[in-house]
Amino acid sequence: MPRRLLITEDDPALLQMLSWEFEELGYLVTATCCCREALQACAAQPFDLALLDFDLPDGVGIDLMDRLHRQAPGLPVVLYSGRATAAAAEDAIRRGACRFLCKPVTSQTLHEIFQRLSPCV
Repeated sequence: MPRRLLITEDDPALLQMLSWEFEELGYLVTATCCCREALQACAAQPFDLALLDFDLPDGVGIDLMDRLHRQAPGLPVVLYSGRATAAAAEDAIRRGACRFLCKPVTSQTLHEIFQRLSPCV
């Protein structure tokens, strides 16, 4: 059964590229560009994984992760950022992220990480 992946990324070109690449890898992708859309998507259907950009137009990925975890406890979340700091990464892991990565990161690398993830509780 294909894994359901929520991707939240505010760069439209990157969001489209990731969506296509993960669909080719067999994922059922829901693409969102902001916290509001991600929360609506999570309320409407369950997901097996979430990939969240850290800086979003209507919030911060780590706060979005907290809200998604309230809706879907144990949802494995990978956060990524182009401007990551060690402190942000440590905070994300402490608050429940499975991984915190620095952009750029390839879809193949993410796919390998996703294959090893189970619910983060």
